[in-house]
Amino acid sequence: MTGYAAQITDYIRQGVIPPYNYSYPSRSTYRPLNGSWSVEDAWQQDLTLYQVPELNLYLHVPFCRYKCGFCNLYTIISEDADVYTAYMNALCTQLREHADIIRARRLRTVYIGGGTPSLLSLRHFEQLFGTLDEVYPNWRSTVEEVAIEATPDSIVNEPGTLEGLLQLGLTRANIGIQSLVPKEIREAGRGQAGEQVIRKAIEIAHDKGLPDLSTDLIMGFAGQTDDTWRTSVDELAKLDPSTISTYFLTVRPDAWFSKTGAYRYAQSPNLYERYDYARQVFTDHGYVQEGSVRYKKLGRGGYKQKVLTFHGVPLLGLGVGARSYTGVLDYMVGSVKPSMSEVADYITKAHARTLQPVTGFVLDDEEIIRKRLVLDTFDLDLRELDRFGYQDKAHLFEPILDAAEETGLLRRLGRRVQLTPEGFKYRDILSWMFFSDTVVQLDREYYEGLHEQNERARKHMGTPIGISGIRTAQAAS
Repeated sequence: MTGYAAQITDYIRQGVIPPYNYSYPSRSTYRPLNGSWSVEDAWQQDLTLYQVPELNLYLHVPFCRYKCGFCNLYTIISEDADVYTAYMNALCTQLREHADIIRARRLRTVYIGGGTPSLLSLRHFEQLFGTLDEVYPNWRSTVEEVAIEATPDSIVNEPGTLEGLLQLGLTRANIGIQSLVPKEIREAGRGQAGEQVIRKAIEIAHDKGLPDLSTDLIMGFAGQTDDTWRTSVDELAKLDPSTISTYFLTVRPDAWFSKTGAYRYAQSPNLYERYDYARQVFTDHGYVQEGSVRYKKLGRGGYKQKVLTFHGVPLLGLGVGARSYTGVLDYMVGSVKPSMSEVADYITKAHARTLQPVTGFVLDDEEIIRKRLVLDTFDLDLRELDRFGYQDKAHLFEPILDAAEETGLLRRLGRRVQLTPEGFKYRDILSWMFFSDTVVQLDREYYEGLHEQNERARKHMGTPIGISGIRTAQAAS
């Protein structure tokens, strides 16, 4: 065994756990666009890439009641109802401003993420859905999924909001729980959402008839043991949510955990054994594996927006901190660093209709191919990539696919590739091998820069080995 196959085998032997890839390139690679792109130009060029134009819509609400220790997403701590109202007015204005872009495509999914959008009142959501009715009147006929992120305590404190959202068209709620072990819940920084609150939130979701209740667990909290992990897995399976995600913990230098002294960049190889346990328990309880991290009840669970985005359906992100994924440009209308001043700037510019891409990453044909290979090897027909010159660039990718097949991570069905069960398990090792040198370098520069600015992270976490996944220089034959 030589080359890439030897590398894959060695990474698996070491128990390497790269960061989970849910987007490519990640926001850490975005750099100032200096006015070189407009929203209109990006989406017009995107239209030329698709025979049947489709669209995912993501609406970002950045506000949270508290900050989880592992979180490095675009979130702001605020419970100011007046700020919420001003923000929703701006978001609806921005939604109307993008009406032509939305109407030029078939709308497939709507996702309200954050942050904790369930902190908003029902009247805010009525305003938002009313605006969507104006922009795309038949959206309930074309959209397959309407989802929202929520915390257990927000569901328990305001069950009427969930009921109202269901009447408006909600089909899925992502209720972050992370653990069902009290000590680990506190470690995550979620003391307001203890075990009993989690159980009550799930009970409310079931009682209200939520079609798809999505929950998650995290492997790798400080103090977590194999026994406590098994407790969370066993108890969650009994609670019977329709969708469950299990994540390996990733600690970045812009997350609170980097300052606690309880974490290192290198992760424990035995976490893969916890992955195996969860997969066995969930499949025994009737779940099927939708992705490397996600399990669903067949026919009534899953995460359609993520699946469609992985398949190459573009995503329009609205709101401060939201990312948009077009076929030619991934972009944000602000920076990657959240702040109340940027929220205020967003509100002003949304009403003035002057929001334009500020930071982003321009995609050439090679990066488009890499994006699909990074995200979509679960089930991908390589013929879809021929229009981007795959045949001419095959020498960059085929040796990695061959190595994945040789090591049992992937099977080929003609020109279709599919991950095997072992491929699902080690998917992120394979995904990082498709990253371009440019993306790896930009990602590394960003996070190493944050690391240098974070004195406590430098003290407690040491040198950021592996902070940007894995290197892929082919081993000598």
